[in-house]
Amino acid sequence: MKNAPIQPTYESAPDKRDYTPGTLPKRIDTVISSVLAALLESKELTGMESVFKQSTTRLGAAVHYLEHHYGWHIERRDMAVGTADGRIPYITAYWLKQAKITQAFENGARKWIESVNVARAERRKKSGECKAKAQKINAARQRNQDPRQSNLWG
Repeated sequence: MKNAPIQPTYESAPDKRDYTPGTLPKRIDTVISSVLAALLESKELTGMESVFKQSTTRLGAAVHYLEHHYGWHIERRDMAVGTADGRIPYITAYWLKQAKITQAFENGARKWIESVNVARAERRKKSGECKAKAQKINAARQRNQDPRQSNLWG
């Protein structure tokens, strides 16, 4: 399996680990919080879905951060998918076990999820401003480009 969780060799019973839910991030308007909120709502996430729903191409990095910095144990599996151009690539799907979700809700996750959804909606309202600012930054970079480092074809 390509993305199998690393098993410490000193554990005698890795299937008997303590899978208590991790902590909730304090910053609620981040991709990390958005990913965790979706997982806590029993959603199974893949990289392509996260591009459109969480606005990130780095779902694996968010999952890694949630596991190593917040203590969440996120399940995963590789699966084959067919593409329009005739290839069969493998993607990874991520989810939380229902027992962990139940524990998190007992610890007040519902209120946190709602605050994350509100914060992310507020942030999305600023997307037009951010796109315009990014365009200005890119235009300024073009003006400041060294003429000796121009495009090979033009």
